[in-house]
Amino acid sequence: MKGAELAGKRVLVVGLGVSGFSAAKALADLEAKVRVTEGAATDTIRDRAEQLRGIGIDVETGGHDLDRLDADLAIISPGIPPSAPIARAIRDEGIELWSEVELAYRLAACDFLAITGTNGKTTTTSLLARILEEADTPTVAAGNIGFPLIDAIAKVPAGGAIALEVSSFQLDATDRFRPRAAVILNIAEDHTDWHGSFESYRDAKARLIVNQGPDDVFLPNLADDNAMQVGSTAASRVVPFSAETLPEGGIGRRGPDIVWRDRTVFPVDAVTLPGPTGLEDAVAAAGAALEYGIDQPAIARAIRSFRPLAHRFEVVARRGGITFVDDSKATNPHATLAALRGLTNVVLIAGGRSKGIDLGPLAAAAPSLTAVIALGEAREELQRVFDGIVPVETVDSMESAVRAAMDRSIPPGSVLLSPACASLDMYESYSARGDHFARVVNQLLEGSEEGSDGIA
Repeated sequence: MKGAELAGKRVLVVGLGVSGFSAAKALADLEAKVRVTEGAATDTIRDRAEQLRGIGIDVETGGHDLDRLDADLAIISPGIPPSAPIARAIRDEGIELWSEVELAYRLAACDFLAITGTNGKTTTTSLLARILEEADTPTVAAGNIGFPLIDAIAKVPAGGAIALEVSSFQLDATDRFRPRAAVILNIAEDHTDWHGSFESYRDAKARLIVNQGPDDVFLPNLADDNAMQVGSTAASRVVPFSAETLPEGGIGRRGPDIVWRDRTVFPVDAVTLPGPTGLEDAVAAAGAALEYGIDQPAIARAIRSFRPLAHRFEVVARRGGITFVDDSKATNPHATLAALRGLTNVVLIAGGRSKGIDLGPLAAAAPSLTAVIALGEAREELQRVFDGIVPVETVDSMESAVRAAMDRSIPPGSVLLSPACASLDMYESYSARGDHFARVVNQLLEGSEEGSDGIA
């Protein structure tokens, strides 16, 4: 592992989440002089702090001492926005600032195949890792997907490639990071509360390709104007992808097949991921793999065997012509509009914490909707968005939301939890929200007198 440049350096690790904890241990192993600062003081944080102190690392919890920023380099958690006092103080001191992605890139021996976008990152990254595994290429899926990138680079040797899900937060503090293949699935308004503006968010996404050269490849979504605009600035080879047509010089659909360089890669009906966005994700992963040199048969096998991830348009029950769908991962309007594409007779359960995003674009979904059940902090905003367009009912719990949705559902149709908002006003995560929805649905169906035609 490369790391001689860090030996003896004073490195401040800001944040003691999963990635910060791994980064601190790795830096200590490289003989850097590590200090950790964390604003929280939960039981988990205290446990991690004690483990690090046990190997000689200075750890501060419960706040950041801005008078102790005597460091050559700072590694900052993706959860800390540039506007935070600690981040501003580091910049004011002229301390070099890296994300975990930048640190891992400088230490790694393997390649990086990086995927970003407002929606679809985790599915596409997971599928790309599955393709690499099918081709016997050493790999793991890491980064924003939940597995720390610092831990991942220790598992993937030279000759392998990490399938990297990278967020705008992680890209914001990169310098040399250069993926061999880079994918932008889409760029829509999100995380305005973190970045301050859509323009700053878009610029952070564009950092994915700033260091690429002619030997690298960039795959933007042909259907996304912002992604294609990023491509216009690329120094790498630009290979567009599409789930609807076959782009010139790219990978996409021709009739019933997905085609690349005039060769069929896989038939469209082999894709198990739901909806048009599922096909887009599959085409993007296949394109990145092909451009990296993976053979078509391995890609086709992985596509056929891959199964959708939880809380992403996941059918949890069917009853009386109504399908109940958990799309709790949809935490912004762009994702919810994608879920509704092509659907009719939908009762939409939406709401939560809007993250400063304008929910107004959701009004475009009106033709698909029978009613909207609004809950959480954004319920009044949702009521304003759909006022006079679609019937809206506001509720204060998931139980009330599902009951109201059942009452308003019209067969054949669906009840769709696709919140367009973050979950943190009511739940610890989007997965906890989706799990609760599924439990409530099945409890209410089990308590009803109707016969079931299948509960998933």
